[in-house]
Amino acid sequence: MDLQLVTMKLSDIHPYERNPRRNDPAVAAVVESIRQCSYIAPIVVDENGVILAGHTRYRAMKKLKRKEAEVIVKAGLTEDQKRKYRLLDNKTGELAEWDLDLLADELEGLDFGDLDLDWGLGTDEDEGDQGEKPGNFSKSEFEYTQQYGVTVILANEAEQEACYNKLRGMGYECRVVTV
Repeated sequence: MDLQLVTMKLSDIHPYERNPRRNDPAVAAVVESIRQCSYIAPIVVDENGVILAGHTRYRAMKKLKRKEAEVIVKAGLTEDQKRKYRLLDNKTGELAEWDLDLLADELEGLDFGDLDLDWGLGTDEDEGDQGEKPGNFSKSEFEYTQQYGVTVILANEAEQEACYNKLRGMGYECRVVTV
């Protein structure tokens, strides 16, 4: 299982055609990151030049009109290993959380220019009135955890059941709602 750092023409690098990650909203931020900090983390490709990790960096480099980039070529993986790595490389990053105190310290004095990222720290305006407000569960007897969801509109109950079972099979917590 060979691993090499090489310079490749972007025209010889191929996005994985079945990439389920939609990275359109992130491309501009990665472009700006490369402008401010340079290109640091190489794209990872297999021995055929197909991207294993770094689809967003690839698109950012193309947007910057770069002709080539340093890439890591990882040879010798099975097709299953390639598919798993593409998914795990993205999904495992979602498991990490920020230490907000350390993050605030790290952000102190940094200027990101026009790059507008929500670091989840709130603003000074948020620190005004600390009394209980509608939607402020901090002083409530109930435990509040932030959750994210997606609403899927389906044609009928059979589609709903199939979608539910598929998402549960992928490890997602699901609730069925009929409106």
